[in-house]
Amino acid sequence: MLTIPQLKKSVEDFYKKSINWSPVQNGITRIDTPFLDRHNDAIILYAVSKPNGLVQLTDGGYIFDDLENDGIYLSRSKNRMGILKEQLNSFSVQLDDVSHELFIVTTLKDYPVKQNLLIQAMLFANDMFMLSNKKVSSIFINEVANFFETNNIRVTDGPNIIGHSGMIHHYDFSIPGIRDIPEKLIKTMNSANNEYYAKSIAMDKRQTQDVRPNTSFYTIINDEDSVDDNIINLFNSEGIIPVPFSKRDDYVEQLAK
Repeated sequence: MLTIPQLKKSVEDFYKKSINWSPVQNGITRIDTPFLDRHNDAIILYAVSKPNGLVQLTDGGYIFDDLENDGIYLSRSKNRMGILKEQLNSFSVQLDDVSHELFIVTTLKDYPVKQNLLIQAMLFANDMFMLSNKKVSSIFINEVANFFETNNIRVTDGPNIIGHSGMIHHYDFSIPGIRDIPEKLIKTMNSANNEYYAKSIAMDKRQTQDVRPNTSFYTIINDEDSVDDNIINLFNSEGIIPVPFSKRDDYVEQLAK
């Protein structure tokens, strides 16, 4: 039986793993992060020197090309490309239409913050578009937005919040609070068994809660596939309310307050 301290230690250990920097060629540095993708491979970034002391951080086109290699053809759908660019914009990340790179340009001073934003964007895009061929008709975050609209729940889109470490943490939706009613910060999770994305969500909550104390945290999970109990236990132990999308109507009153 897993215990809460074990789950919390798992999250802490995940974030304590070091980031490794190694030269590729003149002006280009490879950055190996502790974050893993759905293949259990480390997420890798590249830092490319630019004029005037700027740095371009890029995924080298990995996220986009990996999804297309698995039959998720983003480039064939205007709708998907539009959704992807809109979501990337909320992380201050851009998409190169030719190379398919996700990238962000930064100064050396802002490098740690911008690197964190690019990693969050990569994890989010990887999770958002992990759809089987039977699920290509919709994007989960849009389904969640439609649920809020249908039930007249007053959400705002995509707040970026500076956590206690100075890093920026992105949330998909926010519901404002008033007086004794807490603000609600909401993330979505499309792949029900994406353990690494779940840990990222948990750490975002930890980093945010100290600067937004009167706040409740929710993760709305696409549970077309069964949700891993360890992920539910992790969210519960971290004070995040997991909302299976199939049971979303049970939470309307709670979210609408």
